[in-house]
Amino acid sequence: MIKLEIDKRAYNSIKNFSRLVYTKAIKNRGELPKKEEIVTLTYNGKFVAKALYNPKSVILKILTTKDEEIDYNFFYKRILNAKIYREDILKYKNTYRWIYAEGDELPAIIFDKYNELGVMQLMSKLIEKEYLKDIVDILFELSDLETIYVKRGKKGERIRDKIFGDKNKFETIIQEGEAKFKVNVKGHKTGFFLDQRENRLELEKFIKEDDRVLDVCCYTGGFSVHTAIRGAEVVGVDLSKKALETAEENMELNNIPKDKYEFIEGNAFEVMKEFIEDGEKFDVVILDPPAFTQTDDDIKNALRAYASLNYLGIKLAKRIFVTCSCSHHVDKEMFKKTVISSAFRAKKELIMIDYKGQAPDHPISIGNKNLEYLKCIFFYVKG
Repeated sequence: MIKLEIDKRAYNSIKNFSRLVYTKAIKNRGELPKKEEIVTLTYNGKFVAKALYNPKSVILKILTTKDEEIDYNFFYKRILNAKIYREDILKYKNTYRWIYAEGDELPAIIFDKYNELGVMQLMSKLIEKEYLKDIVDILFELSDLETIYVKRGKKGERIRDKIFGDKNKFETIIQEGEAKFKVNVKGHKTGFFLDQRENRLELEKFIKEDDRVLDVCCYTGGFSVHTAIRGAEVVGVDLSKKALETAEENMELNNIPKDKYEFIEGNAFEVMKEFIEDGEKFDVVILDPPAFTQTDDDIKNALRAYASLNYLGIKLAKRIFVTCSCSHHVDKEMFKKTVISSAFRAKKELIMIDYKGQAPDHPISIGNKNLEYLKCIFFYVKG
């Protein structure tokens, strides 16, 4: 196994529970492997950690700070501990994010459990080649899963979709509070956004009978359903026709009358501008857009997009305004300042009710701030 010597700063960072090391912290960079490999990190010649290295990335991802074998037992312990946290500590039962990459000391792996269906996003060709069979066997052994669907986690990795178990099963119905949702594992990412679970449930508390609700970037209707089951009339907006078709199915699944909802396929900015021009107002407005940036280099453009979207949303909101960002490149304070600036521009006073984040089955360890990505702010709009 290749040994790479790290500098003092990287050594201290690992000791403080960080799971990431940048290649610039490697002293003998000339010895970095030409292909993806598991390497040993040393400091002053002594073992520090084993890490996953990919020449396409400037980051090495820590697998373990113990001098142990990366084998079946290694993955079994990690996956079992992740299950114990979700089921024994969080009290989740049938549906949850079981593996959250560095949050569970299993970098390059995301895994969601939806009842008897499991979906994995894999971002490492090496793990696919050397360990995927073991990982899948462990997941089956520790659960009631019937099917595991594996898909590529990001562009550039040569990972083909694979199905283990019952190859004819792709859909299931999950329960979230009183709401039900159809999940198709062939959908976007893992098929559903579990990270917003607590925020969707929280929103129900602020909904009144016959409220008009605008759900922008509604995807398959997560927030829409939760407001509709509390008696609201919902307008959902999304660019994806397929997602909106599923949103309608989710409304039907929850016995929401057809005259209580409308889904609009279109650009969120343009649709909201039209609403403003038409003098429309909504008791509750929810903004849950995709990440406007995937890198630090494009933060300015992302903030401009967030500012525009929030300005339009605030203009349309009468009582409750909920706004979200899922980009970890835009931190909490940056996002909050952007929303406040949009409120000043819209000439509306907002009172912050709560500042929430991702569901706790997307764990944020104290040494890995990058794991914290979801921001969700609840505001009261003063009349």
